[in-house]
Amino acid sequence: MKKHLLLWLLYLLPFALCAQVVDTTAQVAPQEQTIAYRYVNASSLTLRALPSASAVALAKIDGAGRVTVLAERPDGWSKVQVDTYLGFVKSEYLVAQQQDVTAETIDWSSVEASGGEAYAQVSAVDVRAPQVTLARPVVRKAAPKASAGPRVYICNNGRTEVYHSSEDCSAMRRCTYTTKVASTGEARGLGLRECMKCY
Repeated sequence: MKKHLLLWLLYLLPFALCAQVVDTTAQVAPQEQTIAYRYVNASSLTLRALPSASAVALAKIDGAGRVTVLAERPDGWSKVQVDTYLGFVKSEYLVAQQQDVTAETIDWSSVEASGGEAYAQVSAVDVRAPQVTLARPVVRKAAPKASAGPRVYICNNGRTEVYHSSEDCSAMRRCTYTTKVASTGEARGLGLRECMKCY
């Protein structure tokens, strides 16, 4: 009997623990998240796509403008949002209170008229990058040398044993190396023989 009772208790124990966990989580009141605002302490601040001074500029934030700080990074950059823009700014140009802004070029009457502490003037920056074309290796065919006898074509891969009468030969079209143009005499002097497909 004790054995059966012990087995039942072991069977019901996980359900009892689960119910306890649900009860304790239900008692925890949701904590109110506070939004961290900072203010631009410069005449303007560049919002960048990545935390780097060489990253693409997305927008310019006017001085004394309010930004929402999403994360402060240990490398001196902060991830912020202002209006519909999301990016990174240097943390050293942000202050906790708008009254702490010391930049001299701020038009405070315009800031007050446009929202005071909620002021957030941002303007887009043209992010069109200059057109960059990736250079592909160009395979150039060798210029024919003035030599005696008819011209022949040699795949310049260093392993070929034949020469061709035309670049249109099916064996020659498979060559991915540069083409060497020579005379028949020069090709024979290199120890090459005629291609059986094109001769």
